[in-house]
Amino acid sequence: MIRTKIIVTYGPSMASDSTLKQMLQYADIVRINFSHAKKEEQTALPHKIRAMSEKMHKYVALLADLPGAKVRVGPLSEPISVKKGDTVIFSSKASKGAVEVMQYPSFNKDAKVGAYIDIGDGIARFRITRIDGNRIISKAVENGQIASRKGLNLIGAEMHIKALTDKDKKFARIAKKNGFDLIGMSFVSSASDILELRKSCRGMPIIAKIEREVAVHNIESIVQEADGIMVARGDLAMSVGLEHIPENQRLLVDVSRRAGKPVIVATQMLASMAHSISATRAEVNDIANAVSQGADVLMLSDETSVGEYPIEAVKFLQKAAGVAESFATSRCYECADAACTDNVLLSAASMSRARNADCIFVPAQTGAAAKAISWLRPSAAILALATSEKVMGDLSMYYGVQPVHVERYGTAERMLRIVRKVAKGMGVKRYLVVTCTSEEPGSAFTLKYVEA
Repeated sequence: MIRTKIIVTYGPSMASDSTLKQMLQYADIVRINFSHAKKEEQTALPHKIRAMSEKMHKYVALLADLPGAKVRVGPLSEPISVKKGDTVIFSSKASKGAVEVMQYPSFNKDAKVGAYIDIGDGIARFRITRIDGNRIISKAVENGQIASRKGLNLIGAEMHIKALTDKDKKFARIAKKNGFDLIGMSFVSSASDILELRKSCRGMPIIAKIEREVAVHNIESIVQEADGIMVARGDLAMSVGLEHIPENQRLLVDVSRRAGKPVIVATQMLASMAHSISATRAEVNDIANAVSQGADVLMLSDETSVGEYPIEAVKFLQKAAGVAESFATSRCYECADAACTDNVLLSAASMSRARNADCIFVPAQTGAAAKAISWLRPSAAILALATSEKVMGDLSMYYGVQPVHVERYGTAERMLRIVRKVAKGMGVKRYLVVTCTSEEPGSAFTLKYVEA
């Protein structure tokens, strides 16, 4: 069993019941992209996935990925082909002879001479040469094409866009009502964006998607407020420059690890497998780098949503991540979470290696102890005895943690009885058990080694 968690993105490629059932065998989290999801995929599908996973005796969490204020090219009657050196005019308002920029009212204020306009993840790039009121005059850097509704980014200028839209608030309420475990917030700029979203989905963990350079600058405060972050490398590359993605990924993982928060690495992990049954060597190295850096979760997007080989892709990701775990060494951090420095939890992590334990049983009425041990990266699986689905959903994005739903136990004695029952059912022979009176900071943990 690998420790790295896997997110798969739902789409037409996994819409059949047979494919969905196979996918749930490998996935820890199913992402539903609310940018494209139909109403039934926002409401009925979550309950279907939950019912399927329950029959498999597995908890698969559900991630609602909110669209955010995605800046796009306005409607065009047909794509516009441009050649290097062609002049193209952009405007935030519908204007004759100009390409409209949607959902970006401050476009003309943010734009500056010398900055670049990128369209569709780099299929066309333009250098701004002049600003005439609301009309932004630019020249094509290379041959390219402008198509309707394609994403648009300003490179070399700060984009002032409100992260949370009214539609996002509505979608967050729908997600909470229909049993989603996690919320993904797009285009986060600051910690205040997350605080604003919490009003619409109180009690749900929020993953801050880091897609803008301004978010990288504010990452320390964002990580403190968010429940986890996603290194969304597609949009982030458009903001910071493709060549700066490796250093930014490393920085974001490091900051999250120090804060004791989970981190997801996303975008093109296995992009070639959307159309090929085999991965590339570069993709395998990318997976290994993410695991070695300390990522908790790896995410597949097009590979499982619209790709030709969704099952092969997720199976290979699991295989490649498992191999990477076998040689990756966990880096040492000073964790901001006090539980990470608890002597008993530290001992549990180190003893799991020394005794070659199969697993560590941990109380998870709040999940705090399981999160702390996950941060310590023990060699054994962490079986978190959770008494609520809310905690199970939260723990789904923590490295090495396998939530197990059990009845409320209250006392250490009752917990030990449950552990013995679960261990026997799983055929576990050597294991550690962490018990405590409470999972709150300052509580006294105890540790026990059992060899059946």
